[in-house]
Amino acid sequence: MNGHVTGPGHLGYRPDIDGLRALAILPVLAFHAFPGAAPGGFIGVDVFFVISGYLISSIIFAALESGRFTFRWFYARRIKRIFPALGVVLLVTLALGYFQLFADDYAALGKHVAGGAGFVANFLFWKEAGYFDAASDTKPLLHLWSLGVEEQFYLFWPAFVYLAWKSRVPHLVIVTLLLATSFVVNVVQVRSDQVAAFYSPLTRLWELLLGGALACVSRPAGAALVPARVWTAIATYRPLVANLAASVGLIAVVAAIFVFDAHTSFPGWRAALPTVGTLLVLAAGPDAWINRRLLSWPVLVWIGLISYPLYLWHWPLLTFARIAESATPSPLVRGAALIASVVLAWGTYALIERRVRFRTTSRAAIPALCAVMMVAGIAGYVTFAADGFVDRPINRSDQAHFLTYYDRMHRKGGLKSAYRWECDFMDWDAEANRTAIDASCTEAGNRGTVFLWGDSYAQSLSLGLRTVLPEGIRLAQVTTSLCAPRLKEADPEAIGGRCSTANGYAQTRIAALKPETVVLAQVLGHLDTDWEAMAAALHASGVRQVVLVGPSPQWLPSLPLIVTRYRWNGNFDRVTEGLNQEMFTMDRGLGERLRGSTAVRYVSLIGALCNPDGCVATVPGSDRQLIAVDAGHLSPAGSVYVAETVLRPFLPTR
Repeated sequence: MNGHVTGPGHLGYRPDIDGLRALAILPVLAFHAFPGAAPGGFIGVDVFFVISGYLISSIIFAALESGRFTFRWFYARRIKRIFPALGVVLLVTLALGYFQLFADDYAALGKHVAGGAGFVANFLFWKEAGYFDAASDTKPLLHLWSLGVEEQFYLFWPAFVYLAWKSRVPHLVIVTLLLATSFVVNVVQVRSDQVAAFYSPLTRLWELLLGGALACVSRPAGAALVPARVWTAIATYRPLVANLAASVGLIAVVAAIFVFDAHTSFPGWRAALPTVGTLLVLAAGPDAWINRRLLSWPVLVWIGLISYPLYLWHWPLLTFARIAESATPSPLVRGAALIASVVLAWGTYALIERRVRFRTTSRAAIPALCAVMMVAGIAGYVTFAADGFVDRPINRSDQAHFLTYYDRMHRKGGLKSAYRWECDFMDWDAEANRTAIDASCTEAGNRGTVFLWGDSYAQSLSLGLRTVLPEGIRLAQVTTSLCAPRLKEADPEAIGGRCSTANGYAQTRIAALKPETVVLAQVLGHLDTDWEAMAAALHASGVRQVVLVGPSPQWLPSLPLIVTRYRWNGNFDRVTEGLNQEMFTMDRGLGERLRGSTAVRYVSLIGALCNPDGCVATVPGSDRQLIAVDAGHLSPAGSVYVAETVLRPFLPTR
């Protein structure tokens, strides 16, 4: 949409807003392709939310004031804006998946296509999100969650504004109340359930309403609610105020791009930095120096014009490149994917979007666009219902059954008893945090106790440890998904305080049990912890031996997919394809740091399981039992094998 408010009662084109769109999309592209270049680039989506709220609200308010507003008119504009590019991307993505994805992934893509066509993708990804879910960078339509949030806003907001207009309720008052309520819900929700806070429209509404509030005060009715002396002060110092607002706003947005990263608890109150920054840039108006000279630069304006199809195209291309290589693509491949995205975005904008939006006057256009979206949604649902069309050439039935076996094992409760999920402060059935775990998880043994402490990767060691421990020596465990063992949490309120609760409880039980051995394990971040200091604290509480299990081999996107894609007709005892080299770097760093340590005994799983021919993928002596059920969580057979061949020397023998 290119109609922008420039003052009370007037709509006109503002090139600086397209420049602001460019400032939103470029960090998103960088974050997805080269995360180190823009660690907080994901905030570009929040910038888009504020812009959308401003534009949509401005158009609704202006139409109401002029007496032109009808719901049919509004939604016809939305359909002509959203449907053309989205329909093309959905259908092309589904077609690409047919030739490149195995059945389970293709079925999931079908569900996501249907969800994208129905604008409920955010709810689907919210439900799917979790530690055992497929890696986000193997979901070609994950980025459609934000489009779902926007469309849900478009469904609710026009009716709300129309009713308020008819009942003569001041819009600014209502917008402010809704905005404040949504912001508070967002801040509270991010502490208890960050996934819900990220995907829920209720916790994102305030970002869109920030733009709505600005649109409101830009109209005569809304402006009248602001004290006259405020407008007088602004008018008196207009150039100074505008330039200051634009400068502060731009600094805030850029700061968020480089200060935040993937580990930042978000949205929460931190989202106020880029969103309020965007609000200030918009409020500064087209005459502010930054808006007039920088954001109106033709190159940025051009990028802004194609920002919507560019957002739609870039993520599927990056994802399919990742799937094709079963690893992070080279910088050259990622750069090529971005260039292809720009080319496709320009073609989509010039050949489809612009023609449909500005040149098509036929009454059949809207029904035709709705039909295309219905076709995409139905095709996606059929793909999902058909389980990804197992009989496609890429999916021989034996491969599909092999994948289904591991999918059911790690997604549908097949590991509960092996991992002892009752010892996890995350209840995966209820998808909520627990306040306590089963008392049997930390009971003492008759002849001694070994204590397992860590995240879900520590959980995957549980069965093997219980199998090899001598009779009378019990394995106690506090193993909580997403929670590495820590003496003190950097952010005690993260994920609802789950890690703080789990690690505090683990330390309390270790002090009470005084186990002979504590085994520590986690998936990532090993080099960020002072293991010697942790070991010293554990020794002080009565622990005789502290064993740190290093990172396990990880295959991306997952070992079962790597095997079926690259090794199905050959030997897959050891596999090199898709190995995550970050694990090897961490292992070397830990080995060097802890060499000669008297406080910590370091166990290198990489060293034990990997050699120049690859890492152990099939449990020796088994009938094609993989050592991991996904990217790296040990299978039951893998857990026993690792315990028997790698961990036994570090465990009590009496």
